[in-house]
Amino acid sequence: MNPNDSQGELADHASPTVKSWLPWGMAATGMLGLFVSNGLTATALSVYDESLLKEFHWSRGELKFRDLITFWLVACIAPFAGAFIDRLGPRRMLTIGCILLSIGYLLYSRLDSLGMLYAIHVILALGLLGASTMTCVILISNWFYAKRGLAIGIALVGTSLGSMLLSPVNVALIERFGWRQAFMIEAAVPIVLMAFILAVVRNSPRDVGAVAYGLDQSVGRDLRLEGLTLREATRTRTFWAIGLSGMMIYYSILALYNHLFLHMRGLGFEPMKAGFALFFLGLMGLTGKLVNGALADRIDRHKVFRICQVIMLVGVGLLATMRKDLVLVAICIIGLGWGGLFTLYNMLAVNNFGLKAAGKIGGVISLMESLGGGLGIWLTGVLYDRTDSYQQAFLLILGLVVAGLLVGTQIRSEVKER
Repeated sequence: MNPNDSQGELADHASPTVKSWLPWGMAATGMLGLFVSNGLTATALSVYDESLLKEFHWSRGELKFRDLITFWLVACIAPFAGAFIDRLGPRRMLTIGCILLSIGYLLYSRLDSLGMLYAIHVILALGLLGASTMTCVILISNWFYAKRGLAIGIALVGTSLGSMLLSPVNVALIERFGWRQAFMIEAAVPIVLMAFILAVVRNSPRDVGAVAYGLDQSVGRDLRLEGLTLREATRTRTFWAIGLSGMMIYYSILALYNHLFLHMRGLGFEPMKAGFALFFLGLMGLTGKLVNGALADRIDRHKVFRICQVIMLVGVGLLATMRKDLVLVAICIIGLGWGGLFTLYNMLAVNNFGLKAAGKIGGVISLMESLGGGLGIWLTGVLYDRTDSYQQAFLLILGLVVAGLLVGTQIRSEVKER
């Protein structure tokens, strides 16, 4: 296409100066990055819990305090990590994250005390920050102007794949090799990913002399210069609505992800079936991310967001009944709602504030989400220790999903309003 034939107009494909597959290659790389980082830290790691509890005789609260350390450390550092993403670029951040995740898993294979467990999760927290959702979303947003929702949805599928694929794989590795050898085997996964990132990833189309997907080459816009500053964003109601709603929803979903395996085992399910419960939660989350990411490109993304909140609310309500025959139905409904919410939280933060300070804004929002997520994993374990049941913890989660839905109604598009 001759640029002079469409001066100033949007194109529905990538610039002719860059191969058309490259933006979608970045989306796929983001998917792989989140598959590894979230699978190894936030979801499939919980499959090891039963083995660790039997080996060391810790309480669930003591064990799950490791996750509080992970996510609260992420919360404390996330605003600074956002600034590092803006300065260093997603490629370097992803590389650093992979190295730290591999070190953490190697140390896990030599675990011998509660103090060592907590120290390992300091390392894993830093690795999760490097290969974070925020890093991948900013990478994708740099490469896409049109179809950004679909591209972000593809990348965020990785978080579901981590739960889907690694959970049953972890069960199989533990049963065949033991939990220590399983950790050692999985330590190689982030290194393989790092090699791929170094070979493929570029921070933005400008690094290869092109523009974002959906922009004509002659326009020459740099999307990273458009949007609100962090100070401007924090003065809006939308910023706090995204952060506080996200805090409550992340509390809920991370608590469910990290206690579902033990909950299923307590209901009498075999280890492999309990592992496949996480597979189905991830599968429905994957579906929700793709479907709702694409829908958000076509209809009002705020309406899609609220529909997903209602879907997740229904699923949590069913799970809170503690009925064994409703568990799998509840898991599928929760996954579908959560998948859409996960895509929409990240998409709303970028679309509503722009890319000018996306790292800093995303960092502060991640702070709030991580505070909620870490608290949810730990407090759910504490409540179980006190009551010998997950029902009280699940009812609390139900209340937080309701509150998150109400707060989420206050989200607006600040860039358009200005």
